[in-house]
Amino acid sequence: MRLLGGAGEALAATRPTTVRTFLTRTDLRPPKITIRHPARGAAEGRLFIAPSSGPGQRGVLIFDNAGEPLWFRPTRVTATDFRAQLWKGKPVLTWWEGTYSTSGLGRGVYVMVDDSYREIARIRAGGRRDGDLHEFQLTRSGTALVTKNEAVRRDTTAFGGSPNGLVWGGVVQEIALPSGRVLSEWRSLDHIGLDEAYTGPSRSHFDYFHINSIAEDADGHLLVSARNTWGIYKIHRRTGQVIWRLGGRKSDFKMGKGTVTAWQHDARSHEGGRLISIFDNGAAPQVHTQSRAILVRLDLERMTATLERAYKHRPGRIVSKFMGNAQVLPDGGVVAGWGSDPFVTEFAPGGAIRFEAMLPTGGQNYRAYRLPWQGKPVVPPRLARGIVRGKRGIHVSWNGATEVASWQLRYGPSATALENGPVVPRAGFETYLGPRPAGAVWASAVALDRAGKPIGRTPLRRL
Repeated sequence: MRLLGGAGEALAATRPTTVRTFLTRTDLRPPKITIRHPARGAAEGRLFIAPSSGPGQRGVLIFDNAGEPLWFRPTRVTATDFRAQLWKGKPVLTWWEGTYSTSGLGRGVYVMVDDSYREIARIRAGGRRDGDLHEFQLTRSGTALVTKNEAVRRDTTAFGGSPNGLVWGGVVQEIALPSGRVLSEWRSLDHIGLDEAYTGPSRSHFDYFHINSIAEDADGHLLVSARNTWGIYKIHRRTGQVIWRLGGRKSDFKMGKGTVTAWQHDARSHEGGRLISIFDNGAAPQVHTQSRAILVRLDLERMTATLERAYKHRPGRIVSKFMGNAQVLPDGGVVAGWGSDPFVTEFAPGGAIRFEAMLPTGGQNYRAYRLPWQGKPVVPPRLARGIVRGKRGIHVSWNGATEVASWQLRYGPSATALENGPVVPRAGFETYLGPRPAGAVWASAVALDRAGKPIGRTPLRRL
């Protein structure tokens, strides 16, 4: 994986149409989401991405099927792996944020907020060290699985390196939350040889493993994806021993046609461990004609791997050089985040495209998800008076409030003499409530849910 782009507050030189701006929230400038394929038969849920380059601010973004932001939080540094998860039975949002190298290794912290967007924890990896950007997976027991990297001196002359070469190994940590205390640790250099790599030493180091995902298998053991060995490893959770290898130079499975991956990401277990989803980059350097999201069927008795289905972008071929993921939805559909290419595609179980969105040119995003989420911010909505797209008057927004169906303006000549205006359906992130009513000196906007029940209001302000 490699990330490109600068600090979160900087805006790339771009046309104004590639960045969203709001009268009510001048501090927010997310990239514009373009819908390339309208949602037809798409699964329930919101879309989650973390734009890491291109026009607009860096940050974490939830948007709907129309491409409208539901919640956006800018970050001064890069954010990755943004999603909704459950912690102790309650919904939370999680992500990594920090800095990164051109080799795609990060140094940062893991962030968790509740459904009111209050920060629960900001966690470093175990030992109070910087965590890597590739994984922040909450477990069924309320812990977290995170990735780290370590630098160790080894003799790499057999691979074209030096007698005292610097080798980067992958580390899996299971940590307690919210303390970050290390519960267990697994190191690739203790179990996986340098001879499994498809890369070689550079002038400065040998990134032989490049861990990029961790997942729990059905039996509680771990699945680890290593980009640079082209392999998926099942790791015994207690002993750390490798139970089996899927793909790579030393696969324990006979790999059927179409099952071999290259530079892959995001290995996840399904159907009791007999089906594995993988985002197969196939690059870089390029090995396959195009990137794919694939489902691989495992026969654990005969130790064979068979391609169940491959999901490819069309009509154009995408070759994702880094990043990417494949999320299997409850109905069997698949969401593909194309990493280095600015697309998010949802496929029906049979392979038909049923939704696609796109970041502006130059935009990148590590992973994309469609997930259920309901949020009600502790921060109140905001009201502003001005002109937006030629409409002069009063505008309102509530960043993160997912249950707003409509708005109603309350206004009057004094703060104690207010009357109700008409109910106006919510129209995206920012809603136009109409021109300033005659005689209105003070005003507040009330957020209403689908049943017409008030769920929040802006502070009363003088117009």
